[in-house]
Amino acid sequence: MQLLKWLRACFLAVLLSFASASPMAAQSLSSYRQLAPDPNSFWDDPTTWMQQFVPDSPSFWNDSRNWTSNYGPAYRDTIQSPSQMLACSGQFALCFHSGPEPYPCKLYPDGLSANCQCMVFNKTNYTLIDGILNYPVYLSTIQACGANVSGCQQTNQAPVCKFLNGGALIPGANVISTFDPDSHDLIVKALKGQEKITVCQKAPYAGCMSAPCQLNSDGSTATCKCPVFYGRFQLVGDQAQCSLGGDLVPSASYFPTLDNNPPR
Repeated sequence: MQLLKWLRACFLAVLLSFASASPMAAQSLSSYRQLAPDPNSFWDDPTTWMQQFVPDSPSFWNDSRNWTSNYGPAYRDTIQSPSQMLACSGQFALCFHSGPEPYPCKLYPDGLSANCQCMVFNKTNYTLIDGILNYPVYLSTIQACGANVSGCQQTNQAPVCKFLNGGALIPGANVISTFDPDSHDLIVKALKGQEKITVCQKAPYAGCMSAPCQLNSDGSTATCKCPVFYGRFQLVGDQAQCSLGGDLVPSASYFPTLDNNPPR
């Protein structure tokens, strides 16, 4: 009888200890429980070749409780300030200029993702913190860097950086899509009103930030599986085209501050 009482006491202590876990730990556990594919998952889709997010569930990302900004899910690629772009180093795919030929983004028949051809480089690159498609990595990066990203001013200081090389961010990828220094500078100028912006009406576009990619045989390009968002978006530069025709969609981002008042 004494042994039974002791076992019950031990079991109660374990339950109380688990219940007192921190909110961050609870959120992390909740995120990992979502890793199992749901009926809306890309996992079993024969037209795709790797999973697209972690967790690999569109319903998880479309739930407003899991949005990375007030403007939508991570794959909308919402850019609100230059400080949101975290400097990392290593190999990456550049899909910033993808969409039209010679680096097309072709919409999959399901309309949920696009097959984008992107250039590959090995140098400093920039990850948009609100565009991280691995939710546990996003949480750890926000926790380390802070909401204003003041804690990650140095290259490779952000936790997400260690997941980019080798494609560790998304299982099955061997390279990840981010921004290069030139696209980073164009975005900064656009936010300051120093670069031409084309505002596009609601339409599908590829949100390629942190998307999974596979290196092509030439070693200088990659095939990236970019999630597709349906909404208003902006394009930077003089050659911008909102509609590309056929099954092509532009690789783009959303700038809330420039949505209604683009630079002239």
